[in-house]
Amino acid sequence: MLVLGYLPLHAQLDSAPANSLDSLFSMLEQEISAMNTTHTYDQTYQKAYFALARALYTANPERIAKAHNIIADWHYFSVTSNNPDSVYYHDLKTLEYLQQTDDQPGIAKAHDRVGKDLVGLARYPEAEQQLFEVVHIYETLGDQANLGSAYASLNMLYRESQDFEQALIYGEKSMALFEANYQEEDELIEPLLGLIKTYPKVGQPVRALEKAQQVVDIIARKYGEGENIHMANVRVWRGEVYVDLKEYDKALADFTYSYHVLKNMLPDEKDADGWKGYIGNVLRLQGKYAEAIPYIRDCLHHHQSKNIHEGQLIEDNQFWLAECYENINRPDSALVYLQQAQLTQNERLTGELAAVKNELRIKYDTEQKEATINTQQAKIEQQAKVQYLSIGVAGLLLSLLVVGVFAYRNNRKKNQQLLALNQNLTTTNQQLDQRNAQNELLLKEIHHRVKNNLEIISSLLELQSRETSDAQAQFAMKESQSRVRSMGILHQKLFQGQNQVAIEMKDYFKNLSNHLLDTYNAGDKVQVNYPMDPLELDIDTAIPIGLIVNEVLTNALKYAFPAATHGKINLSLKALDDRYLDLSIQDNGIGKNPAEQPKGTGFGTQLVSLLTHQLDGTMSERSDDGTCLSFRLKKVRAAS
Repeated sequence: MLVLGYLPLHAQLDSAPANSLDSLFSMLEQEISAMNTTHTYDQTYQKAYFALARALYTANPERIAKAHNIIADWHYFSVTSNNPDSVYYHDLKTLEYLQQTDDQPGIAKAHDRVGKDLVGLARYPEAEQQLFEVVHIYETLGDQANLGSAYASLNMLYRESQDFEQALIYGEKSMALFEANYQEEDELIEPLLGLIKTYPKVGQPVRALEKAQQVVDIIARKYGEGENIHMANVRVWRGEVYVDLKEYDKALADFTYSYHVLKNMLPDEKDADGWKGYIGNVLRLQGKYAEAIPYIRDCLHHHQSKNIHEGQLIEDNQFWLAECYENINRPDSALVYLQQAQLTQNERLTGELAAVKNELRIKYDTEQKEATINTQQAKIEQQAKVQYLSIGVAGLLLSLLVVGVFAYRNNRKKNQQLLALNQNLTTTNQQLDQRNAQNELLLKEIHHRVKNNLEIISSLLELQSRETSDAQAQFAMKESQSRVRSMGILHQKLFQGQNQVAIEMKDYFKNLSNHLLDTYNAGDKVQVNYPMDPLELDIDTAIPIGLIVNEVLTNALKYAFPAATHGKINLSLKALDDRYLDLSIQDNGIGKNPAEQPKGTGFGTQLVSLLTHQLDGTMSERSDDGTCLSFRLKKVRAAS
């Protein structure tokens, strides 16, 4: 079915002139720059993947790189994405394809983006390698203007890795090059931002304020002093400096302005709650604890509901709430948030400790290998001493010449064998380490490629549905998109996780449910709960269970809550023992009327029955106070 659907698209691509793809790229760049105002996130995303499909068909590395670059921009600028892994993946693809060309400036910019992505992922040594490659290219080209930008990126790297002295060196070098080479005044914002964030860390907050005011003045001259996203960003930077200087009223004015700009710009003002934390923190520092609580609480809930993994920020918000509740004499609430903060802190410190342990384990394993090599080398040296002694005795005792020669030859043979064994052991260890790393990277790449291919398939189904006016066909394609998306989410979780052959189901169910609620515009009226513990399953078990849940949830969202009815769905998956699972999906909707004719085509029911049979399972249904479907399913194999 995939091949049949793909061939007509290739025929369209083949007939399209090359310059129309460039026009599509230009249109996408304009849409991405404006999508946080126009809210065309999904439409732009579908077009971007369609452009990638067309670029791949041309086999032109520059066009393929451009398409990946555009998708990376979508993930970076879209407030609906929050996915740094996808930004990194597409930026890395951009670099890989550009390296097949002679475009050195383009390659340098791609290295720069990949380096910054790695900084965001806290992979600092890899980021440093990428960013110094940028410096090398620009020095070779003699491009002083862009060399200043490369130094600004190094400033960011060293700030994030807490090496503030190095950050200051590269920040000031960047500023000097920009001041000597800039064409437009707003080009100075990049190095100025680096210094704004660096000076307070080296005890110079007043200089940071001077730079922040300089940026505010540049933005005012270019975009005006009214409400605009550019001014909102720079006033947050200035507000943070005011906090360092303890000028809280001025900081509050900047943060309040920026929050209102974002709230008025975004499609849902709740999307701006992440900016409320700035306001809440200043109110806390001013001792206005009761006023601070709703701001800090909304910021915390925003990051938790969006699954934004910023442990330090979440931890700070929880500690701040505990402090505020304690100061307004609500010890119970203070204790709740203090416990949450300590749990978040423990998780963060546990992760850091695990990383340190892993580093120490690698170091220990390396030392053990070196110790083995040294021991064998000592044996070789000892054998050599025996050899020399045997030769000396043979010289003194001619009568034992034959015995001495024999011992010499025998010892030499043993020495050669030990030396060969030593070399083989070293080579084998290196090959095993390299093979393990390659296998892990390959498995991650496979999952990511599968996820991206599924996204392309989903995009193609969307594009095809627009070409038909048949409502039933459009409905069928929409359901097919949902099924493809359920598998895409699973492979994305495998790519992002540490375990490449198993998936944590509770988190997977949350992502799948959120996708379906968005698809059927049911997020405001239907609440999905997950009364289950974390549970890891192998991919062969997880895929059919994910498809079953996709079908049942889809059916509930379409039929269980008519019109403006509000309701709840409880979704749980539990392990009964080592072999069997219990899956339950219950809603409090209108239930089924036995006298009514079943709705839909029946394909979803057949698919659920087939998947249940595939897992050697059974299904039961009851319809009191809504509908409850229960499944007893057999694991394919244990997750490892």
